[in-house]
Amino acid sequence: MQANLEWFRTFRAIYESGTMSGAAKQLYVSQPGVGLHLNALESYTGFPLFERTARKMIPTEKGQLLYQQMLNSLLCLEDIETRFQRKSGSERATVGVGMCVETFQQALEKHIPTLNFNLIMQFGSNKQLIQSLEHGSVDLILTTCVTNGNGLIYTPFTTERFILVAGRNTDISRFQILIKGNKNKDELKEWMKSQLWYSTAADMSVLNLFWDNNFGERPGFVPNYIVPNKFSIIRCLSEGNGLAVLPDFLCKEAIDNHKILKIWDGYKAIENILYFGKRKQSLFMNEIESIEKMLIDEFQ
Repeated sequence: MQANLEWFRTFRAIYESGTMSGAAKQLYVSQPGVGLHLNALESYTGFPLFERTARKMIPTEKGQLLYQQMLNSLLCLEDIETRFQRKSGSERATVGVGMCVETFQQALEKHIPTLNFNLIMQFGSNKQLIQSLEHGSVDLILTTCVTNGNGLIYTPFTTERFILVAGRNTDISRFQILIKGNKNKDELKEWMKSQLWYSTAADMSVLNLFWDNNFGERPGFVPNYIVPNKFSIIRCLSEGNGLAVLPDFLCKEAIDNHKILKIWDGYKAIENILYFGKRKQSLFMNEIESIEKMLIDEFQ
């Protein structure tokens, strides 16, 4: 006996709606058809998946386990089905793109009204974005990491540098003296530690790396303000004083407008190569290339 994918679709509909009639309505099939699919699946698995009551279908322990294990696979299959479904000439392509939220807001958000295709954005860490690309839930990612995944290609397109910036009301006169002397790192460290610091929860590793890269140790302090994203840091620094380590491309406009101050690249600059990640073959290569061009132009 061979399993049928529709049995699993029906099982999911019953599980989520709680009734046979609800599943039938959701699937646009008859209620007897729902019953046939469920009976066939229970016969295939060898155990009951629901306790039938007058008002509700209650999942058994085996039914709960099956739902948990099959849901992600079924969602993935449905996503693939949607992507490969024949479209009418008037329908628009739908492209999934992943990157960090600040890069999206800085470089891509302004272009969305000009797109002639649908766009679904995903945000996350490098690891999460690469997994999304490998699983097929996005078509293009921006990442500083690369993998050897089969069928994936990574193309370098720009370099980001992390710099030390200060709020425009920050007194940096002592810092400038210490940097020009370039002799007493301990005194420089103490001045930096005495300042107010901003960071995000996701970027604590950047501060640690910046400190270790320049002083050979961890900073030994926790930032005073942990805020939601890097643009929050820029807005806060624009109104007050303090320090933060941020990517240069996100700060450029604020620095050019004298809202914040770039004060140091560090003794040794920290740089990351940004890559476009995509599959070697895609149904949406033209759309992907148009997004790549927009981002290249923005970073240049």
